Amino acid sequence: MKKTSALCAGLTVIFFLTGCSGQVSGAAGTSVPSPSSTGHRSASPSASPSPVTPAPAESEPAGAAECDGNNLDISIAAHPMASGAGSFYSEITFTNTSSDTCLVEGPLSIFNLADSATGAVVGKRAADSGLPEEVQLAPGASAYSTIHFTNAGAYDCETAVADVAYVSPPNWDSSRTITLESPVTVCNTPATYNVSWISATSLF
Repeated sequence: MKKTSALCAGLTVIFFLTGCSGQVSGAAGTSVPSPSSTGHRSASPSASPSPVTPAPAESEPAGAAECDGNNLDISIAAHPMASGAGSFYSEITFTNTSSDTCLVEGPLSIFNLADSATGAVVGKRAADSGLPEEVQLAPGASAYSTIHFTNAGAYDCETAVADVAYVSPPNWDSSRTITLESPVTVCNTPATYNVSWISATSLF
């Protein structure tokens, strides 16, 4: 009876170990993969981002061109309220009539007083006055030049009367005839008037 009990106990131990060994280990020297290592692909390494080519920088807008004399309206206005002490003034206004901004700078290319009846140039002009000033004229904007007269009656000179002026803006070789608001008396010699360089600012 004791032998039978011992035999049963031995069989039970053998059966238990055999059953457990099927779950814990495989063939000798072979590891059983863990459940987490099956059924999943390892992630591929991230691809390096492509280099970004910067957008080309916008080019600077081209600078404004010199004003075309044909696109400048020209007028001359007297300023009697600024006159006195043997001096009187008129102002030449150049207005940009084009649709583009342009530049004007320097002394007038042509300025002569004349008698409209004969077309003859009269009076002597003194050296122009002023400093270089580049004036940018937007459409409709104006630049100015001042005519400074001295009283011809203060001189012992041959006088002449002018009622028009031949005017050309800087760097322009064809002039326009502009009627003066009032005729002016000038000396043929010595010089009794001068003209300022172009300015962005009116003196009146």
